[in-house]
Amino acid sequence: MLSGKSHKELLQLARGLVPQLKASMHKGQAGKIGVFGGCEDYTGAPFFAAHAAAIVGADLSHVVCERLAAPIIKGYSPDLMVHPYLYASDNVEVERFAPREVWKNLARQPLEEGLEVGAVKKVVEEHILPKLAGLVERLDVFVVGPGFGRDPLMLATLARVVEEIKVADKTVVLDADALFLVSKRPSLVSGYKKAVLTPNVVEFARLCEAVGVDSSSDGAACALSQALGGVIVVRKGGAEEIVRGDKRVVNDMDGSPRRVGGQGDSLAGTMATMLVWAGHYDRGDLSLEPGVRGQHMGADESALVACFAASAVVRVASARAFAKHGRAMQTSDVHACLGEACHEVLGDAW
Repeated sequence: MLSGKSHKELLQLARGLVPQLKASMHKGQAGKIGVFGGCEDYTGAPFFAAHAAAIVGADLSHVVCERLAAPIIKGYSPDLMVHPYLYASDNVEVERFAPREVWKNLARQPLEEGLEVGAVKKVVEEHILPKLAGLVERLDVFVVGPGFGRDPLMLATLARVVEEIKVADKTVVLDADALFLVSKRPSLVSGYKKAVLTPNVVEFARLCEAVGVDSSSDGAACALSQALGGVIVVRKGGAEEIVRGDKRVVNDMDGSPRRVGGQGDSLAGTMATMLVWAGHYDRGDLSLEPGVRGQHMGADESALVACFAASAVVRVASARAFAKHGRAMQTSDVHACLGEACHEVLGDAW
C-alpha cells in the first residue's frame, strides 16, 4: 500500500494516526513514554529523547538512568519523571553487592562473558529489575540506549530490560548504545516485530556485519531487517530509509546541514510518541479517535508511517532552527521548533 506514495500522501496517512484532543481524555491516554538511558558521562541524550516525546504530544515522559546521572537530568526539566534505578560497575554503591575486585575484573572481560558473570546477574535480577517491573507494565513505548554508555553492568541491565519489554509485548525504539549491544547479541531483537532500530552510518555497518549483510549493497536496509526477522530499521543519513522486510519508504525532505549531538535522540523520542498513536490506531481505540480519517492501514504500515512522520517533523524543526541560528544551531534550538514543525507536518490533526 505504501509503495510509490508521495511525501504528501504519506503525511496524509500520518494525520490519521493523531488522536483528537478532547476534554474527556485522561492523563496518559495520548502516550506514556519510557526512556532508558543516561550515565555519569552522558546526560543530554536521554533528556532530548524524553523531552521530544513530550513536546510532540506524549502526556507522560519518564527517564530511567544511572544513579549519578539522575540529579543532573532532573535539573534540566521539571516536566520529566526521572528514576535513578540503574548502576554502573564503577559506582561505589555496587560494592554492597560484590567485592570491588569483581567489578574491576568485569571491565577487563569481553562483553559477552561479562553479561554472564554471577554478580552481574544477581544485581540486575534482585536489585534493579524489581524496581522496573511496574514501569514496563504501565508505559506504552520505550526508547532504550540514549546516553547509556558501554559499562558492562549497564549493558547487562539493558539486555534484561529489552527482554522484559518483549515479554510485555510493548514497542521499543533502540538507539545509540542499544544498537552496539544488538550488534554483539542480534538475538536480543531478532524476530521481535515491535522493535525499531535507528542506526546511523557507523551503527548500520556494525549491525550488518553482525548478521552477514553487505552494508554497501543495494537494499542493505531491507536485508538487515529481514536478517533480524522483520524488525523496523530506520537508516539515518542524508535521507531516512525506513523499512520492514521488503516494505520501504524514504524521507528525503530538506533538514539542516548541521550535525550537532542530540538530534538522533530527538528523532527517537518523537518516533516513540508517534508509535504510541499508531498503536491506538491499530487497536481501533474509539476514545482516541483520529482527527483525520483516511485509508485504513495494517499494523505494519501504520508503524512505518509513524516513523516517517517522526522523521519529517524533526527534519522540519531542524530546518527552522537552522534558518534562525545558522551554524550556531544546537539541539535545544531544534526542540524550540518541534511544536511548529508538528503543526506544519500534521496540520490541524495535531
